[in-house]
Amino acid sequence: MKKLSIAILFLAAAFTTKAQQIPLYSNYFFTPYIYNPAYSGTSGVTEATILHRRQWSGIQGSPETSALALNGSLNDQKIGWSVYGFSDQANVLQQLGAYGNYAYHVRLSESSTLSFGLGAGYLNQTIDQSAIRAKDPGDAFTVVAPNRGTFDLNAGISLRIADFTLGAAAPQLLAQNINYSENGDGINYNLIRHYMINAQYDFKFNGDKQVLSPLIMVRAADQQVPVQIDAGLLFNLTEYGYIGAMYRSDYAVTGNIGLNLTENLTFGYAYDFSLNEYGSSFGTSHEFMLTYRFGSNKDNERMENELKRLRLQQRKQRDETEEIVDEKLEEFKDTYRSELQKEMEEQRKKMQEEMQNNAGSQNSGNTGGVNMNRPNQTGNNQGNANNNRPSQGLNNQGVRQNNTPDQFNYNNYNNADNNVGANTGNTSGTGSRMQGGNAGYYITAGVFSRQANAKSLVTKLAAQGYNARFFRDNTNNFYYVYLLKFDNYQAADQAKASNMNGSYSGDLWIKVVN
Repeated sequence: MKKLSIAILFLAAAFTTKAQQIPLYSNYFFTPYIYNPAYSGTSGVTEATILHRRQWSGIQGSPETSALALNGSLNDQKIGWSVYGFSDQANVLQQLGAYGNYAYHVRLSESSTLSFGLGAGYLNQTIDQSAIRAKDPGDAFTVVAPNRGTFDLNAGISLRIADFTLGAAAPQLLAQNINYSENGDGINYNLIRHYMINAQYDFKFNGDKQVLSPLIMVRAADQQVPVQIDAGLLFNLTEYGYIGAMYRSDYAVTGNIGLNLTENLTFGYAYDFSLNEYGSSFGTSHEFMLTYRFGSNKDNERMENELKRLRLQQRKQRDETEEIVDEKLEEFKDTYRSELQKEMEEQRKKMQEEMQNNAGSQNSGNTGGVNMNRPNQTGNNQGNANNNRPSQGLNNQGVRQNNTPDQFNYNNYNNADNNVGANTGNTSGTGSRMQGGNAGYYITAGVFSRQANAKSLVTKLAAQGYNARFFRDNTNNFYYVYLLKFDNYQAADQAKASNMNGSYSGDLWIKVVN
């Protein structure tokens, strides 16, 4: 009885203080959600995986592990889920477990995602009494309760930035204590909390068809369990299969190979080459994996391509929106400057009129005799000028010759367009199609940040019969499409207010170039 109790305590202590308790896999990078629930739903498809591992096949009672796992996502991959169950047999102890995992994925940007995961499950520990050999076999049945179970939690977090992934997890978070004794003699199996950190970077070639992935995982646990480090390299030919190698500290070197049997079915195999001094006595270690994906890889590629196209379209629309906002802002600034210039012109005109009125009053009081002698002459001269100049101005220029024309005639302007540059380039009330960019007031139909857009509008207006041009303002690098140019604001404002005498139906404003 005493010897049996000591043997069981020794076995339990060996599992508790000398080794990690969670099942060991060599193909875990294809099922990372088994260790870290935050990876649930990150594969992009729903998949089922079967794993079977036989470790140290040359020793009776060596560890043997089998697992079945399902993994998928919901709500456009914002929510991940996975469920898995396993059986882990090691000598007289057998562990059965079933877990359900939930993950929430937060998209930080187009290329980065932060994931949180929580797993809940039930662990059942069983002592195989038929495998126990003792001097008095009856003692085992009087002391040990063969089955004990407990509730368990796993938690994890992961961060993906472009092709780099970093994760951390804490399996057996609650660290429950399982008591096998029915009479309280203290035969216990202590679950210990584990800690895992993994990192992986994917170098992609030929699109995503060839991926080279260096990876590392660090395992640790409470109660002074030795730290174990896995470092490996995996080359994945996504259309055909994969090949890899991994070094596991103080244990073995592992070779991995996989083959895509069909578009949806992949078979994987891992072989461990033991590195310790007892490796030849332990025998070989083998692991088999079979994964089935519910969904075509081609469908996934089409979906990814469609997402890329939509993202590109959204980016293009965003750029176009920003361009339109910039153009409208520039239009507003030009309109504001035009209105301000108009007010300044009006104020200047009022000041000139007041100065002329004041000067006229002073001259009337001081030189009355002189004024009496000149009215007839002045009146005759002015009358002749007034009789002759309006018709001449209308025939040659299409507008009246005074400084504030009553009406802008765009049709007459077209008739005189060939002579505008020579005859009216300096006439304040006349519109001109002179080369843009020099000082003046431009009747503007559009403003653009890209020259191609300005040319497009000029072509469009040309098709409508307008002889439009454009120029670049070096102060802001915008391109302005204009229909006419004036030397004073009043004439430009009249042409704008009348929509060029009703000949233009679009929006117009005045661009002031000093």
